Amino acid sequence: MARIQLPTRESLPEELRDRWDTQAARGQVLNIQRAFMTNPGIELNAFRIWRASGLSDRARELVILRCAYQKRSTYEWHQHVRIARAAGLTDEEIFGVGNWHVSTLYSPDERALLGYVDELAAAPRPGDAAWSAVKANRSEGEMFGVTFLITLYFQLAHVMSALDLETEEPFVGWTLPA
Repeated sequence: MARIQLPTRESLPEELRDRWDTQAARGQVLNIQRAFMTNPGIELNAFRIWRASGLSDRARELVILRCAYQKRSTYEWHQHVRIARAAGLTDEEIFGVGNWHVSTLYSPDERALLGYVDELAAAPRPGDAAWSAVKANRSEGEMFGVTFLITLYFQLAHVMSALDLETEEPFVGWTLPA
């Protein structure tokens, strides 16, 4: 159970019900969205950050999944398995993120991105080799976008963990389903 009480539509002040309804029109209102509604002064526009990263949907989801894996964020992992599948990744590609170093499923650029995630998880400043491998095909703005995306998902993983945010359905697990 979450450490904070997540609002329902009925418990929200009238001025926030439009926000709920907008999100509900796109599908289920997720627990992370409900958490943000507890403090409407804090907003997250994930779609805008996704686009600003300059990454393809596939590369973006690999990066986010590796962030979730590194931080052991069950909520983030669970949500992005679903999003990655919608972006066309296979279950083998998704669950292979946990052991990407020995996998042949990823392109050289994807491997560079996954390594960059690992370096940022280990230290605030990635090494020059990891930086250069990702920077090789990207502009300054795209490097900022990729770096921001990674560190944002680390931050979200910490928030979800601190709040004990639960998945809406049973957790998909960390390994390839049998």
